[in-house]
Amino acid sequence: MLPIALLALQIIGQAITLPFSWLMFRIWDTAVRRLDKAKGAQGEPITNFVILVPAHNEEGSIATTVRSLRALDYPRQQFEILVIADNCQDQTANVARNEGAEVLERFHDTKKSKGFALEYALETLQKREHQPDAVVIIDADTTVDADLLKAFDRRLQSGQDWLQAYYTVSNSNDSWRTQMMRLGFAHFNGLWLLGQDTLGLGSALRGNGMAFSWNGLQRCPWQAYGLAEDLEFSWHLRMRGERVFFVPEVKVYGEMIDNNPAAVASQRLRWEHGRKQLRKTFGRTILRSRWPLGRRFTYWSDLNMPPLAGFALRLLLTLGIAILFYQTESTELIEGIQGICLGLAIGQLLNFAIYLTMPFVVMDIPRSYFKLFFIAPFYAAWKAGLWLKRAPATWVRTERKNRQGPL
Repeated sequence: MLPIALLALQIIGQAITLPFSWLMFRIWDTAVRRLDKAKGAQGEPITNFVILVPAHNEEGSIATTVRSLRALDYPRQQFEILVIADNCQDQTANVARNEGAEVLERFHDTKKSKGFALEYALETLQKREHQPDAVVIIDADTTVDADLLKAFDRRLQSGQDWLQAYYTVSNSNDSWRTQMMRLGFAHFNGLWLLGQDTLGLGSALRGNGMAFSWNGLQRCPWQAYGLAEDLEFSWHLRMRGERVFFVPEVKVYGEMIDNNPAAVASQRLRWEHGRKQLRKTFGRTILRSRWPLGRRFTYWSDLNMPPLAGFALRLLLTLGIAILFYQTESTELIEGIQGICLGLAIGQLLNFAIYLTMPFVVMDIPRSYFKLFFIAPFYAAWKAGLWLKRAPATWVRTERKNRQGPL
């Protein structure tokens, strides 16, 4: 009975991990084939942008963000900086005005999230006599590459309506935690999006460094208000047959929390539970869609892809069961199945190891970051504890203790 029981466990384990391993292989394999990040010829900039900066009590960082945006290498008359001071109780609006940004103040007792703030700003732009050609969304704790708008303009001129820049970390040298965040972003915001884009699946949106053409927004108005509004809107676009393009040649740099463990936990909890909400919202819709079976399978795997720590644990459990299964004595047929299961388990673990190293090849992560793989098990254990906590009912601003106040 033991071989049969282990066989059943192995079949279950392989069924749980194989779809994600296959998608992970396709992601890193296609991403590494697109190592060339040629910018292409730059014509005369023609796109008129409005840069939207949603901000809630961000007086400590908004000045740096506005200064970075004002320094963009793009004709100044062709872009406007609009800060959305959303339910602010500090000096965010005044600081932003003093730095030369236009400010739109918004107050609402119940609709308190970045999604609602963006909806309000887009509705305000719609009422203007002349609308922009495109909007760019930048978080209020972010600096950007100087050629960000040039890269977006080039893509928009080629007919791409939905764009996502490479969102990485501005303060990666502060601690091992921020270095871990940079490595994680290289996987989640870099390698994964590059693979999605190359496969033609459409990249996911990451909330910061996004650009939408105005024509695109007329077809698909903003409709995302949950705990992970960027991913939510990505799936709305996919359901409508739209495609988001990844723009890896330009970066936006967000400030990550360093010395506030409670805030770090709150932020991670919101991200993880936001993704759980999306699985409930879009999972059945994907399976019932009229897409080809292969696309449905790929999108379903993408939507349900577990965090790296959780996936690593599943792979190790599957390998452990495969080793036990392989060591049991049974019939010739069962022995053949044992070899196949062990080979699949080892192959999946090897594939995962290669995926983990790909940011060092594709996203220019320093080799010194290899040391983080020794810390990763402890970080994964901390994250696992978050999965047991209750999901936040609404969006809550992430507190940052290391801020210095208005600049």
